[in-house]
Amino acid sequence: MDRIYREMIEDSPMAYIHIKVKMGNDKKFIGVEVKEFNKAYKRFFDTYDENIMNEYLFNSIEKSKLDEWRKIFRKAKENKKCTKLIYVEKIDTHFNMEIYSAGNEEFHIRFTKINDQCFKLSSELKNSPCLAWIKDRDGIYVDVNNKFLEFFNKSCDEVIGKTDYEIMSKEIAKEFINQDNYVMKDNKINIYEDSIYLDENKLGYFQTVKCPFIDGVNNIILGTIGISIEMTRKVEVFKSTEKNEKIFLEIANNIHDSIIILDESKVQYISPAFEKMFGFQLGESYQDIERWIKSGNEIEFENEPKGYEFNKPYNLTFKIRMKGKEEQWIFAKFVPLLDEHGKVLKKIGILSDVTQDKKLDLELEKLRMDFFANLSHELRTPINLIFSALQVINLKLNKIDNEDLEYFDKYLSIIGQNSNRLLKLVNNLIDTTRLDSGCFNYSPKNNDIISCIEDICLSVADFVKANNLSIIFDTDTEEKIIGFDQDNMERIMLNLISNAIKFNQPGGNIQVSVNCNENVEIRVKDSGIGIPPEKLNSIFRRFEQVKDKFKKDREGSGIGLSLVKSLVEIHGGRICVNSIIGEGSEFIITLPCDLADENSDNVFENPKYLNKVNWMNVEFSDIYS
Repeated sequence: MDRIYREMIEDSPMAYIHIKVKMGNDKKFIGVEVKEFNKAYKRFFDTYDENIMNEYLFNSIEKSKLDEWRKIFRKAKENKKCTKLIYVEKIDTHFNMEIYSAGNEEFHIRFTKINDQCFKLSSELKNSPCLAWIKDRDGIYVDVNNKFLEFFNKSCDEVIGKTDYEIMSKEIAKEFINQDNYVMKDNKINIYEDSIYLDENKLGYFQTVKCPFIDGVNNIILGTIGISIEMTRKVEVFKSTEKNEKIFLEIANNIHDSIIILDESKVQYISPAFEKMFGFQLGESYQDIERWIKSGNEIEFENEPKGYEFNKPYNLTFKIRMKGKEEQWIFAKFVPLLDEHGKVLKKIGILSDVTQDKKLDLELEKLRMDFFANLSHELRTPINLIFSALQVINLKLNKIDNEDLEYFDKYLSIIGQNSNRLLKLVNNLIDTTRLDSGCFNYSPKNNDIISCIEDICLSVADFVKANNLSIIFDTDTEEKIIGFDQDNMERIMLNLISNAIKFNQPGGNIQVSVNCNENVEIRVKDSGIGIPPEKLNSIFRRFEQVKDKFKKDREGSGIGLSLVKSLVEIHGGRICVNSIIGEGSEFIITLPCDLADENSDNVFENPKYLNKVNWMNVEFSDIYS
């Protein structure tokens, strides 16, 4: 049987050698004695000279490696078996050695030749932007890629054949070697988070994947292969985010405003101020708000956004009434938080209690109203006194002879007309200020807009005729009921007709038309001097005037068209103008066909200080005959 085993070993394709370890007087390993070897062993080393083969393997071992080999043989003796990957430089070949203890310091060793291509990185890894390397079982680098050399600022000769201790700091080298040993011991892939100083002051962060490097032919663990991705930027961003989050939470926890972070499906964060503000804590679900409302609390929006979209910013103001508490006014502002690609990640909202601001606004509003009431009274009183004096004088004119009567008529007419001009200016200034402050009265009623415009045209026909002009009214609809403020609509039309008279040519005409489709369209067209193109975009600005330097009778304050635009807009409409120099201008008003809610309350009352005849006289007061 022993003979059969020996023949099997002799003819085996795997190299075999039987050795005896030689020890010195101090019991230290000094070399080996080759007792026998097989044919494959001879082929591997291409020699039959026993001394040469010994020289290749053991007897040329560096003194620094003797202690390592002693440990290997001792391990084989203790465990009956030990493996070792070696590289024989003289024949440029890697071998895997399986060392079996035979007792009495003798060992049987089986060699498996390793294909050198196993120790080469693929071309993809060679040119990868990640660090990549292969180490043998002793932690010696056998191949690295270009990125590895670039990162450590070393040449290939400075890395290949070296260990981690020879390339990097002792602490990092020790950590990496421990990782490699765990990977080979467990024979599985591990992922590590490593940190390495990129320079004296900057720490770099890496995610490293290490796995056993296995010879696929012989199924032998040859070492480890590693791929490392630099994560410094991502880690720095994460740490910065973490730091910012702490700052954010510190701020959020110590301000009176409530901060909410949410996504499309749930609330993700609510600052402590929310509970102080509303008296309850909102959960993650939006249904919590609905349940809160159903429990007897109320929310009334002042400016609820139309067509809510999660990815759009919006502001809203609302009033809440909670059981047993005073009403609160809340201002909320929500803005989307975007990633680097512009995609909405979350939405952040800030809720502020503006109850005190609202109270102050109401008090300020009352002061404004008192101020305007006093202003109206103080400005109009002297004008009304002038009118009263004129009326008294007119009563006495019957007793004056004809020669003096003509004299008095002339100057009383001048006084009356300029008093009307002054009243118009005062009215426009006061109403413009009211519009700016939001105090202007707007009282829409459901009336026939066609009849209203036609009546206005009829009422001014005599005045137009007296100025050597004609006015024509036309409509495509007999009746159209919409919601509008009749007093203010008359004021709009009288102002536009006044301008059409003032800037018209002798013998010219004024065309007023009303067309009804989806909207009501009112057009006032004249055959006058026209508006310069450069003025068309600014004609509705306050104090903007179209002046004719040769006609001083066409003066105005520059407030009228600005006021007209504001009055049209409070009706929900818009106004524009088309004009050609020398041919005339056309003002176009577009109004919605909406009906008014006639049950709504009016906060501000419009003073009824003029009848319709006087209203026309006031609006036309800056037209000189």
